[in-house]
Order: sequence, then structure tokens, then C-alpha cells
Amino acid sequence: MISRIRKNVTIAAAALVIASLYVTISKAQSNVDVRTLSYHLATNAAGHAKGYSGTYDDMLELSHWGYAVYSDTNLFHLTNAVWSTNFWLHGVKGLSATAIGFSNGMGGQGLITMVSPRHYLFSSHMHPEGYLTAFLDTNNVICWRRTLERVEVTDDIAVGILNADLPASVGYIPVAPANILNYLPTGDSDVVQGIGMNQDMRIFGQPMFFRNGPYIGWNNLNVASYGLGTNWNVKIRSGDSSGPERLLIGDQLVLVTHTLAINAGPNYAGHIPAINEKMHYLSTHNHLRSDYQLTEFSLKKWPAVH
Repeated sequence: MISRIRKNVTIAAAALVIASLYVTISKAQSNVDVRTLSYHLATNAAGHAKGYSGTYDDMLELSHWGYAVYSDTNLFHLTNAVWSTNFWLHGVKGLSATAIGFSNGMGGQGLITMVSPRHYLFSSHMHPEGYLTAFLDTNNVICWRRTLERVEVTDDIAVGILNADLPASVGYIPVAPANILNYLPTGDSDVVQGIGMNQDMRIFGQPMFFRNGPYIGWNNLNVASYGLGTNWNVKIRSGDSSGPERLLIGDQLVLVTHTLAINAGPNYAGHIPAINEKMHYLSTHNHLRSDYQLTEFSLKKWPAVH
């Protein structure tokens, strides 16, 4: 079933292309300025994790959900899902913007993430358009949608459009702004606290590197100073392609990339005009009255570091 969702390009193969960009950094970032965004990202995530141990169950965003190839005979593994109240990020904004699965799809593979009530971003080498897509709203109601059309952007980024707007109870997620690199450390040993997701519906700590503009890298062996420990990190594996990679700012998740390779994904911030152009094309080509564009999350609250 995996081959029905993915092209022959796998994240294991893609990792070979990007592997040379990112090496293991075994030490945490030091001398953090408490006024900066990076300090906020670390301490904010650690604050949300207070009282939790970083166990498997602590990271599961859903209850009554089961990993399966969803079909008419076992669709309950998907449709019985509700938001876990024991989850470390329970109630954080933006969780519902990512689909929870597809009819006839496998587990949480190839997930799409809404960036408007109608448009979503995902990995180009995935093919969610052949399936009915399930979203779980904040009231634990399943919303089904299908894809009208998809278009490629570049660097494994693709945009899709649904057959109908999703309700505000599902919502969509803002993206990091075009000038995100002005607010984050970009040195070789600078680790930024991010939030990852995999096909098991686990949400975990993702130690990110922003030192290479076109790509954002990560390594589960690292930690950000004042952030989550390595017990909160999970290694990306084959099948996790298209899973969203985000920053947690306050109680809001902000989208920065998706999983392309085991250790990296394309930096959306560098492609905002191109993504907006494709969103506009999809709206007009499908005769929508609306013309949604990306919502860039403002970082003016924090000082620029570059």
C-alpha cells in the first residue's frame, strides 16, 4: 500500500541528496539571549512538556486511533479518533490543520497541512489526491474532503486545493515569514527547538538547524539549550514524508517545512511568492470566488539577530 501513496522517490533515497548538508552536532547551543525567538522556542516547548515524561503516550495527539490501511472493513481505526487530553500539546492551535489520514491510505503517511481554508501544502513525491482526506476538528468531528487539483512548486513542495472550504473548527496554520532567518541563529552548531510529527501521530521535539537557507535540517541526537531533552526526540523514518515540521510560538504552531528526507526539508519561507502564485492559480483554475494566500506569522515581537 505504501507504493500507492508514494512515488519511487523515498525519504531514504532523498536523504542521500541532502545528507552532506547536515552533520551531527553533539553539543547544545550555548550563550542564549533570553530576549530572542530561539530562547522562546526552547523554553516554551519545555514549559508545555512540564509534568510529562516524554513517553510514547505523552506524544500521541490522538486517542482511539489505530495504524492501519483504512478500508470499509476497518475504517473505525480512523473515524473513532479523538484528540487526546493526555497529550503534551493538547489544545495548541494548528494541530487540526494537518489531516489525520486517508480512506484506503496507510496510517499517518503522506499527510497534508492546510494553509488556507481550501489550500494545503505537502511533499511533491506524495500523492494524496487519489484519496478522501479526513480532518479532525477541534470538536472531535471528522470532516471529509477530496482534492480537486495539485500543482508542483519546487524543491519537493506542492500545493493542493480541496473541493470545499474546511470549517473554522479545522482551520489552517500560518507559515514562518520570509525573513525567518533574521530571527534565528544560523551557525553550524546552533540548534533551534522545533516540533516534529511522524506517521504514528506522534508529536515530538525536533532539534532544527537553519544554517542552510534552502533547507531546514534536524537531528534527533541534538538538543536546543533550555529546550526539550533527547527523550522527546524521535528519529524520522521511511513513510514519514510530508509530515509537517513546525515551531511552537506561544500556543500557536507555525509551519516551516515538511519531511522530505530523514534529516531535512525545504524551507517554505524561501518560496512564499511561488506558493502564493500556485494558490492563486488553483483558485482561479477551479473557479473559486475566494483567492486565499499564505498567512505569514509576524515575528516583530522578537529582536532580529542578523
